[in-house]
Amino acid sequence: MPVFNKNRFSVITTLLIILQLVFLLSSCSNSNLPTAENDGILVTGSATIQSSPDLATLRVGVQSFDKNVEKAVNDNNTKIESIILNLENKGLTEKDMETDQFNISPQREYRNNSPPIVVGYNVSNILTVKIRNLESLGEIMQVTVGSGANTINGLSFSIEDPNPLRQKARGLAMEDALSRAEILADASGVEVGKPISIQELSYGGPVVKSENLAGAEFAMDARIPIQTPSEVGIQINLQVRFEIK
Repeated sequence: MPVFNKNRFSVITTLLIILQLVFLLSSCSNSNLPTAENDGILVTGSATIQSSPDLATLRVGVQSFDKNVEKAVNDNNTKIESIILNLENKGLTEKDMETDQFNISPQREYRNNSPPIVVGYNVSNILTVKIRNLESLGEIMQVTVGSGANTINGLSFSIEDPNPLRQKARGLAMEDALSRAEILADASGVEVGKPISIQELSYGGPVVKSENLAGAEFAMDARIPIQTPSEVGIQINLQVRFEIK
């Protein structure tokens, strides 16, 4: 009986050793196999398309102050309503204008070592305005200032529907990637095969900022010359891995 147990133990031990050897050989074999992640030529293709902007986005607002919060709000509302009305008279619609920020904050005054006291209230209302007729941009800004706007927080130019241009840029970026891969392959004495993987990296544009107008305040009779950029750029970057023939 003890002999039988000893033989059975030997058989089990031998089987375990064989299984371990098979596992190790399999692991070594798999580690040497070529994979799509390690093989091929990895390149980045880029393309930029320039186009004229067709949309301006203006962030314009009114800041009001009064000792009485209700008076400050009423003054702010009156001026904002005047801005909206006058912009509608210039052809803009409700869809072109939306409230971006509205804030009411107390203004405190600190005197000696006494606790701060509230001396009034600041009310701020910022509108985002979309302007498609870029030739009227300067006039539109003048209308907002004349209607009571006393702060402009930003102005940018862009393309309203950039998707067709992005599609074109993707094709050009792919051509650029292939060209780069062929140069590397030629230098290495091999040939480029089909793409194994394609990844689109973050694309840029299409936005070009104008001069910094953030926080600027204008007088009621201010003249606002605006030079619209002739072009904005849309950039696409693709990371492509090609097979090696």
